[in-house]
Amino acid sequence: MERAPGAGQTATSASVPCGFYRYTVRESRFAGYNHCGPTTVRVHVDVAGGGSGNDYHLCVSPGAKDFPGAGPNYLNAYYIGGAGCPSGHKSAHTPH
Repeated sequence: MERAPGAGQTATSASVPCGFYRYTVRESRFAGYNHCGPTTVRVHVDVAGGGSGNDYHLCVSPGAKDFPGAGPNYLNAYYIGGAGCPSGHKSAHTPH
């Protein structure tokens, strides 16, 4: 989903749908994940290039979280379970 917040704005949970999102500010593209549930959960983050070797798992708390770096580097992100995980915990991709 392409979204363009106004000047000086960033993505907020009210401005993006639940799950993976993309948006553009001027010439810069961003991507992130908006978790709409009440607890932390683990998401699988698909990163471009390198097959599954670049992918990782991330524990997110409720609300919108932008991924670091350029948005085009991220192909998708989706829920894989892990309710109650420590927010911000990042781990290497493992089969799920």
